[in-house]
Amino acid sequence: MEEFKPVVFKLGDRRFGIDISKIQGIEKEQHIVPVPNTEDYIIGIMNLRGDVIPVYSLKKKFNIEVANSQPQYIITWIKNNTIALEVDGVDEIQAVEESMLHNVPSIIGSGDTGYMDRIVSNGSDLIIIINSDGLLTDEELKRVDNIVKSQS
Repeated sequence: MEEFKPVVFKLGDRRFGIDISKIQGIEKEQHIVPVPNTEDYIIGIMNLRGDVIPVYSLKKKFNIEVANSQPQYIITWIKNNTIALEVDGVDEIQAVEESMLHNVPSIIGSGDTGYMDRIVSNGSDLIIIINSDGLLTDEELKRVDNIVKSQS
């Protein structure tokens, strides 16, 4: 099997990852323009090299306590839409061997947590791997698309 390489990031004291092949870039210190009347996890939009991109708070989506931090933004695709994911910090790009990958237990890998793809176990460290295509429902994607169109 080919080596799996997730970009590992922090949300509070938890670690998550996204397959590096789904990442367009990692950005720091962006000016975020709030957009009124949106879901609380859509914190606004940013202008990234001429493109208007919605900014999505994973901490709010995952109900992780929001604390003051210097956020970073992972630019990724969700069902052919570019979106920025606000995270507390990017740790590393980790090389993961097949023996470190585990399926998400079925009791937590369905419904509202369908975005959980796999779990990486590295000793006592567990990293939840996110399938970015599962983060937003089709209805949420439609609303995000409308926000971008209205601001362009």
